Amino acid sequence: MLALLVRVVVLTTIYLLVLTSLHPGDVATGLVLSTLVVVAAARVSSSQSAPSSSLPRRLAGVPALIGGTVVDLAKGTWDTVRCLVGRGLPHGGLVEVPIPPSGPAAAAAWGIRVGFVPDTVVVEIDERKGTMLLHVLDARDPDAVIAAQTDSYERRQRRVFP
Repeated sequence: MLALLVRVVVLTTIYLLVLTSLHPGDVATGLVLSTLVVVAAARVSSSQSAPSSSLPRRLAGVPALIGGTVVDLAKGTWDTVRCLVGRGLPHGGLVEVPIPPSGPAAAAAWGIRVGFVPDTVVVEIDERKGTMLLHVLDARDPDAVIAAQTDSYERRQRRVFP
């Protein structure tokens, strides 16, 4: 029961952070939506419950995920501002990044996290091919983009979304 409550609180917090609002109506809406999502997820996965030790381990990785995302956000914002303020035209382009075999939830979370950063835009996630197509501000070295994205996933997200 405590695990379900923690999930509702975490989802509601994320909802409110995205809205950047603490209005009582927004809090109530977030709680209702989070509760519905948690209850639906619990019913879907009731036959495949995870070991009890996995939730604390995953929650322990949340600070690194949030902190790493903030670092990526600051760096991407800085790179975007440098390009816009006169460091020349960006060499934008599409880069196909392989998705590690970890399931659709991890791929979706990775796509959302990458989408927060202003110098990258998720164009498509192809589960069949196991790739994520990104439009990046600097696509001169696709291998470096792939390495940076994979490193970010492994260091920041893998523990929370295995």
